Amino acid sequence: MNFLSNIRNAFIANLVIVIFHIYIAFAVEGLDFLLIVLPVGLLITGAYYFKGKIGAVLLTIPTIGYLLILPDLFEAITNAGEDTDIGWGVYILVPFWLFTIILNIITIFSEAKKNSKSK
Repeated sequence: MNFLSNIRNAFIANLVIVIFHIYIAFAVEGLDFLLIVLPVGLLITGAYYFKGKIGAVLLTIPTIGYLLILPDLFEAITNAGEDTDIGWGVYILVPFWLFTIILNIITIFSEAKKNSKSK
C-alpha cells in the first residue's frame, strides 16, 4: 500500500501522461494544446515539491480534470477498432490513465493526512 500512497510514484505516473501529451501537442494537436498540458505539469510538479496538504490540493486539481474525461476514456476503449489514429494504443493508454487516477486518489488521501512540513 505504501507504493500507492507515495507522492513520488504519483508524480512519475502523471509525468508520463504530461510528456505523452506534450508529444501529442507537437505531433498532432498543435502548440495551443500546450496551454492545457503545461499548467497540469506545473500542478503535478508543485504537488511533488510541496507534499503534505498543499501537495494534496495541487494533485487534486489535475485528478478532477482526469475524472471529467473518464467517459471519453471508456468511449475510446469501446470504439478502439474504429479510431485509426490511436488503434491498439488505446489498450495501453486507457488502463495506465485509470491506474494513474486511482494512484492520485490514494496519494491525495495519504498526503492530506500528513503535515505539510514533512518532506
